[in-house]
Amino acid sequence: MRLESHRQFRRSFREKGFRKLLLAAIFLAAILATHLVAPPAWSQPHSVSGLNAHSVLNIREDIDQTLDVGSSAIIGTIPHDASDVMVTGISVAIGDAKWREIKYNGTVGWVNARYLKPANMLLERPEALQCAGTEPFWNVAIDENASTFLSPDLESPIELDYLRLAPGIGRSDLWGHYLGSADGAYSLTVIVRYTEACSDGMSDLTYDYEALLLGLSASGAPAYGCCSISR
Repeated sequence: MRLESHRQFRRSFREKGFRKLLLAAIFLAAILATHLVAPPAWSQPHSVSGLNAHSVLNIREDIDQTLDVGSSAIIGTIPHDASDVMVTGISVAIGDAKWREIKYNGTVGWVNARYLKPANMLLERPEALQCAGTEPFWNVAIDENASTFLSPDLESPIELDYLRLAPGIGRSDLWGHYLGSADGAYSLTVIVRYTEACSDGMSDLTYDYEALLLGLSASGAPAYGCCSISR
């Protein structure tokens, strides 16, 4: 009897473990899908710098996946004097070089960050952010028009009202976003800070923005994550 109970317990444990893994995989896929279809909203423009008048800045494809410059196709170029290059806030290091994801004239790809500089030195707050964390998994789309929250416990994103914005006291790189569902079931605060050094702990990517999510846990414990500009 004890042996049979033990077998049932092990079988149940394996099934629950498989369901958790499956749920996590579905959740990660949902995060990627949300990131890919999010409405466009970009940070302050960047300028090309350090190139001579006869050179262009190459835009490469999928360098975040290949991690190899030579095998990443060139999908566009940027003039040496361009001043309207938009960055997403995601970068990856390859050797000694840092590569940034950008958008220029409708083309989204990767360029060597060495040749980019902000068009102005005033840090502007992004209009929309895609923030996510692991351990536990969570995803929040911050947008004054359409914010959402997603976790592995939810079958679909929860729509949230954007309640208010609270800029950091005496800081231009810190913002508090206050969100809540219409039925009052969810009340979330996302503290976002510009760092250029946030890691998701699961990839080689680095994000410009880090986030602390409050309201996810009943204990009030904050959850850590990273943000990129919605694209």
